Amino acid sequence: MKAAFWYGNKDLRVLETPEPKVKPGYVKIKIAWAGICGTDRHEYNGPVFIPVSKPNRLTGRVAPLILGHEFTGRIVEVGENVIDWKIGDRVTASGNLVCGECEWCKSGRVNLCERLAFNGIGEDGAFAEFIVVPTYQLFKIPANVTLEEAVLTEPLACGTHATKLIGDVAGKDVVIIGPGIIGMSCLIAAKHAGAKRVLMAGVGNTSEAIVREFGADEYVDVSKTNLVEFVRTWTNGRMAEVVYECVGLEQTLENAINCSRNAAKIMIMGVYEKTPKFPMNFFQEGERVLLSSQAYVDELATVLDWMSKEDDKYLDLITRRITLDRIVEDGFEELMAHNDRHVKIAIKINDFE
Repeated sequence: MKAAFWYGNKDLRVLETPEPKVKPGYVKIKIAWAGICGTDRHEYNGPVFIPVSKPNRLTGRVAPLILGHEFTGRIVEVGENVIDWKIGDRVTASGNLVCGECEWCKSGRVNLCERLAFNGIGEDGAFAEFIVVPTYQLFKIPANVTLEEAVLTEPLACGTHATKLIGDVAGKDVVIIGPGIIGMSCLIAAKHAGAKRVLMAGVGNTSEAIVREFGADEYVDVSKTNLVEFVRTWTNGRMAEVVYECVGLEQTLENAINCSRNAAKIMIMGVYEKTPKFPMNFFQEGERVLLSSQAYVDELATVLDWMSKEDDKYLDLITRRITLDRIVEDGFEELMAHNDRHVKIAIKINDFE
C-alpha cells in the first residue's frame, strides 16, 4: 500500500509499504478520506510530539511514522475477540491511544491517560490506504452522513469537548481567535450550546464568508482592525465573557486575555511551538479563569449526530481536496504558504462510499 511517512522536518515521503496486520481487539480499515490537522502541520515543520530518539511511552515507536489521525473508511478485517464490529461497517475514529489502566482511563477521562499517545504521532496513522486501530477508538457513521463529510468529525469533536469544559456558554458574548478548523469547531459548538453572540477574529477576510455561514455574528480582520478595541465597542465596554484562543502565538494569547472581562473564561486550544509570555497581573486582577482542552473523550458521537440532522453543510469546511501522491505539494506546502485560505484540506485515498 501507499503511505506518507514522517522522517523529519519537512521530510514527508509517500512510499510503498506492507499493509498492516490486524491484532486481537483491533480492526483493519480501508481508508476513504483523511484530513490534514493543524497538529500535522506543526509536526511537518517540527517535530513537536513525534518521538525521534526516545520511544513513545505507550507504543514504543519512534520515527519514521505514518502521519495522520483524521479519517473515515470501511472495516475490511476484524481481529480476534472483536464482537461489536463487522466487515463493511462505515467508521471514523478517535485519535486517542490509551493504556486503559491508569486512574484517568478508569475514570473515563481517557484523553488524560498517563501514557496517552495518538495515531499518526505515537503509532502509524491515517495517511495510508489501510490502518489498524483498536475498537475502543471506533465510531459508526450514520447512514445519511457521507464518508467525506465524516472526515471532519474528529477535529470538530475538539471544540465540542472544549465547550463542554467551559460549561456555561449559553447567553454569553463569545470571541474566537483563529478561523481554522479548530476555531470553526469552537464556533459550531458554541452555537449549539446557546451562545448569545459570537465574534470570530482572523488574518485577512478569506474566511469571513464561511465563518458567517456557520453562525458567527461578527468577523474581524486583525490585520486591519485592533481586535481589543473592536470587542470593546461590540460589547459596549463589557468585553467578552468567553474567549477561545485557537492559534498558539504569544500575540493571540495576549489578545484573548485583553478581550475578556472580569471573571471571563479563556479556553486555550492553540498549539504553542514557543513558550509565550503571559500578562499575569491583568489576568489575575480580574479573577479570570484559564482553561485548556486536550482532544476529546466521546464527543465524536455528538458531532456525528449533528451531521445526521443538518444535511451536508459541513462539507463547506473542506476547502481543498487532494490525492495522497500530492500530499506534500498540494497539502502541507500549500498550508505553509497559504494557511489563511483553508479550513480543512482533505485527502481522497480510496474511491468508495
